[in-house]
Amino acid sequence: MSTHCVGCGREIAAERAELGYTYCTSPACQAEYRRGPTVTAVAVNKSGDAYRVADPDEIAARAAAGEFATKNTGLGTGHEAAPHETVPAPRRPRPARPVRQARPSWTPAQEKIVRLYAEMGLSPRQIAERARQNTPRLAVTEALAVRILSSPRR
Repeated sequence: MSTHCVGCGREIAAERAELGYTYCTSPACQAEYRRGPTVTAVAVNKSGDAYRVADPDEIAARAAAGEFATKNTGLGTGHEAAPHETVPAPRRPRPARPVRQARPSWTPAQEKIVRLYAEMGLSPRQIAERARQNTPRLAVTEALAVRILSSPRR
């Protein structure tokens, strides 16, 4: 096994010779005798680089074919119709209907008693029981208490 570089004649490190290299690590010998795959970093949007291991010629051919080009990921955004497709005429917008505020299905007295008991720290079940005892004419149920407490204050 030769321990001298085939290019410049310098002595090769023993470890390098054991691995089968016949040339040294000088830039000139590396450029002339180095063979093998090349590791190429391909930039990827919003993530780390993707690495490809291949011959330089293969990488160049794949890049020329557009394999490493940015892909159109804007699915459905800014889409233009193909020339052979017909584009429907834009619709006229309908006049906006006035927005009516939904009226609550409870009275102000019911809301007042439910919120009062809720501020005292009672649960909806306890509110319904207390209202049944103290103000039975209001007919406050547990479900009504939940709806009132879930709605914004008037």
